[in-house]
Amino acid sequence: MTNFSTALRQTLEDCKSNDFTDNWDYRRFGPCPSRASQYLKLAVKHVIAAFGMYGKPQGAQIRVNEANLEWLYERLFDEESKEILLKVLAYRTLGHRKVKLPLNTASYWSKLAELDKRATDAESIELDFNGWRLNRLNLEAEGYPIELFIRPAGVFTQLLIQQYRCQLPHEIIEASPGDVVIDAGGCYGDTALYFSYKAGQNGSVYSIEFMPSNIKVFKKNMALNKHLASNIHLIDSPLWSSSGDKLFIEGTGPAARVTPRPKLASAEKVHTISIDDLTQEKKLQKIDFIKMDIEGAELNALKGAQESIVHYRPKLAISVYHNLHDFWSIPQWIDGLGLGYRFALRHFTIHAEETVLFAVAN
Repeated sequence: MTNFSTALRQTLEDCKSNDFTDNWDYRRFGPCPSRASQYLKLAVKHVIAAFGMYGKPQGAQIRVNEANLEWLYERLFDEESKEILLKVLAYRTLGHRKVKLPLNTASYWSKLAELDKRATDAESIELDFNGWRLNRLNLEAEGYPIELFIRPAGVFTQLLIQQYRCQLPHEIIEASPGDVVIDAGGCYGDTALYFSYKAGQNGSVYSIEFMPSNIKVFKKNMALNKHLASNIHLIDSPLWSSSGDKLFIEGTGPAARVTPRPKLASAEKVHTISIDDLTQEKKLQKIDFIKMDIEGAELNALKGAQESIVHYRPKLAISVYHNLHDFWSIPQWIDGLGLGYRFALRHFTIHAEETVLFAVAN
């Protein structure tokens, strides 16, 4: 049995007797479902999986792909990354009643409650996504010269614990002053403003966002932050492995994604762009940092950035939580470029979303 297998089995065993009642993210998912409904849903998934009509439950997928996950485990740069991988896999296997992720602390709940209170009487924008709304918040007290429409939870994740910054034992992977940043998955503009602040006056941010309703809010936030917006360039085509491909929009808000085969005949059509073509089109002399959170299209977009990555060796912060296979397929593709990239893993919620793979070339 490998070190990874032993460690994962021990982590699962250590969690089996837990029964947490304070481990549900109601801000993201609404009221916690009853225990009976959770058990019924899980049982139905297992029955359907047994008949081959549905994707296997997470635990079964993890077992089948243990060799790939071991590959990742052995290549993670620091012990914190390895511990996070084990915890996230345990959460995906056993659920919120059994596994509490590291972010779930008293200070986490306290800070979110403080941000919620500040948002109570703030100007807001209603969204066509999960009943969410964005609140107009000034973040000077948090150390950022930024005012924008954002969810309080977004302030915490994107700006306070800095979802696209990774502290390693002897270095930090982040956007730095003077960097050219690709912000793939710009959504409402919060990450674009964050990267512009980090890159400074001598840096620039190319923010990718194709969803019209998201772009409308994005532009509102740029108008509120003209001192940062001057370095931000909006690209309104989705990233893909090549440019000019016809795709279709599915979903809304932060869950908007593109697909070659739409479920609805009325799905809006968009045409893609690759990072390599964007680099040529904008005559970029360098790319220093690439961030991606694009609803499962990350590997396709990386393939469209191969020449740029080989040439510029940018720092990478790539979301891998949308599909379990992204945990290994994305770092394996990066590793296959032969550039000596080192990998780290961080997680930024108390549930299964927002796992980010960081990579830096030697």
